[in-house]
Amino acid sequence: MIRQIPVQQDRLLRPRLLPFLLPGAPTDHGTHSEQAKNTIQAPGKHLAQASGSLSVLMISVALNTTMAHANAAPSDLERITVTGSQYTLATRHNTHFLSKERIESMPHIADDIFRLMPALPGVAAGDYSANFFVRGGHSDEVLVLLDGQQLYRPFHMKSFNSAFSIVDTDNVGAMDFSSGGFTARYGNKMSGVMAIESLYDMPQYEHSLGVSFINARAGSQGTFDDDKGSWLVSVRRGYLDLVLDAVEDESNKFEPIYADLFAKVSYELTDTQSLSGHFLYAWDDEILDDTFTEWDGVREYQVKEKVSGEYSSAYAWVVLRSDWREDLSSQTLLSVARVEENRSGGQYDPTEVWLTLDDNKFFYAYSLKQDWQWRVSDSHYLESGFEAKYLDAEYDYWLEAWYQVNYDGEDYRQQKTQLTASGNVFGAYISDRWRLNPDWVAELGLRWDQQDYYGFTKAQWSPRVALLYQPTDAQRISLSAGDYYQPEDILSLQVADGSTEFHGVEKARHVILSYQHALSPAFQWRAEAYLKKLSQLRPWYENAFDLYEFLPEGQADRYRVAPDSARVKGVELSFQHHITSKWQWHASYSWSNAQDSINGRWYPRSWDQRHAVKLTSRYQFDNGWQISGLVYFHSGWPMTGESGRLVKNTPNGTYEIQRSLNERNQLKLGNYKRIDMRIHKIYPLSNSELTVFFEVSNLLNFDNECCIDRTSYSVDGQGKLLKKEERGHWLPIIPSFGVKWAF
Repeated sequence: MIRQIPVQQDRLLRPRLLPFLLPGAPTDHGTHSEQAKNTIQAPGKHLAQASGSLSVLMISVALNTTMAHANAAPSDLERITVTGSQYTLATRHNTHFLSKERIESMPHIADDIFRLMPALPGVAAGDYSANFFVRGGHSDEVLVLLDGQQLYRPFHMKSFNSAFSIVDTDNVGAMDFSSGGFTARYGNKMSGVMAIESLYDMPQYEHSLGVSFINARAGSQGTFDDDKGSWLVSVRRGYLDLVLDAVEDESNKFEPIYADLFAKVSYELTDTQSLSGHFLYAWDDEILDDTFTEWDGVREYQVKEKVSGEYSSAYAWVVLRSDWREDLSSQTLLSVARVEENRSGGQYDPTEVWLTLDDNKFFYAYSLKQDWQWRVSDSHYLESGFEAKYLDAEYDYWLEAWYQVNYDGEDYRQQKTQLTASGNVFGAYISDRWRLNPDWVAELGLRWDQQDYYGFTKAQWSPRVALLYQPTDAQRISLSAGDYYQPEDILSLQVADGSTEFHGVEKARHVILSYQHALSPAFQWRAEAYLKKLSQLRPWYENAFDLYEFLPEGQADRYRVAPDSARVKGVELSFQHHITSKWQWHASYSWSNAQDSINGRWYPRSWDQRHAVKLTSRYQFDNGWQISGLVYFHSGWPMTGESGRLVKNTPNGTYEIQRSLNERNQLKLGNYKRIDMRIHKIYPLSNSELTVFFEVSNLLNFDNECCIDRTSYSVDGQGKLLKKEERGHWLPIIPSFGVKWAF
């Protein structure tokens, strides 16, 4: 009898040795207390390793704690990761990964797995959003998979910068994350892959209830029919609206209501085939109705802002996993997805803008994909597969705005768009992995993709190559390169900024060199250098003062960015040290340079993060309490801003202030600093357990600059124009708490 597990990428389908585990990831069946005794046993050369704690694993720099030699057992060739930039939360065979004690020990806002990602090297994000940027790419350049199914814009509170994800962290059993150089299996994204797998190895029965500062949840899981089948269901409801309602005054109303539901049923049909059904539903109802007072240096005035949104996402899919022979297996996935987004709002600022808008989107996706794995021989492993999708989207958008301040000479703007888009997306790939000799492994891949929706048919061929060299069990050198294409997603047409046609397909070329060394079973380090060259780029729109405006397309500071090309280069250093079984630390330093070429000149991207330092540590006391912390520093993001000058009004001889946007991203926000702390303990009870935690985000209440709130001007007694710029800030100190009961 085979154990039923959900389909996911091949590296997740079987127990395997992973060269790039997140720090603290257990590497075998040993428990945390057996850490110093754990050893990887593979025929040939092997390396004794410590298995760390998952708590550090979940929010720490990425380093491998397992180094599988290229001359591993014959069945291990399929499990060797040849490319660099791979980070993994768990190995399938380690059930200790599922310990809630370890999952919950590190600080993370709203218990959101997406908000853990900025702790990885090369990942940048703002406090207001769960979305993130990978190695200088846009936030929409990451492929997100849940049990093999692609998730489209998988966020709650989309009207407010997508503050949280729709994936409940308590349901996560494993995750593979790649920040570049990923294999030919993945297509249509240029920067990264986040492959999430839901819980596996279900207990016979387990139920849980939990409440935190932001969410309340309930979950249940178990098995049936002599463990041939298993089931998992969870429901989560955010109650931030109730908290805010208790503290708001009558002039301010903010009600972000959201909920999600996940269910999975798996069953072993035969000894060689298993079937699973999955369902994910997310829903939002959001309202912001705010009136506040501003001061322009001369007088007070009121500003009114209103935003409302209704969003829903539904996914249903089935997965058939088949082991045809000992050396041949396949996974087949059939799915349907539906996304609906309705947003409306308005803003009245007598000194800047009066606007109103209505934005409605509707999207369907039908998908069939199949992946095959064939171990041809002890030194030869093949992967191949295909995917076919039918996509259908509808847009209905309307905006009207009058500007008191304009930077492009436009005092009035009206935008109305109604259109539909539909068509097919096809993809196929083959990847060939060879063991050249005991120390060398090579992988060659080729991917083909085609899109034919809304007015264009494009096809792309994407060659990818990777080479792994392990001179010793403790050292690993890898080189990977390849082409990665990304079509404009059918759900991402920029109708709010006047676009009515899809741009086409963007291209990125990755080159990554990685060196890793385990100085001892308890201490490892890694250095990685990368280069991304981007071309055929789609123009996009940004705001000169604030990347996270609630109604960005209607603001006067909105401008178009149309690069001829772009490049991102960087170096990442990562270190991890398991001092004892109770105390571990991890650190990383990243240097990166993300720039766009516009009219022959290079400009930094708005999320260019030149220097970043991330440090995490965890300590467990003898009485069971655990304390963990995160120290985070990065260079301030670039910003455009504005300037003013006095211009004489010829008819009456008076002077007026003429305002204009600065050259793109030549200003700099202040450096970002944050310290988070969490204490946490699990209390065993009769036939159950109780988990409690207390957390403080931004413990020292640093004023981290996020944006430009307002720019005002005045004239002194000598007739000189004076400029005053007020900076906005990221989140202040935020205390939090949570309780969870598992029974």
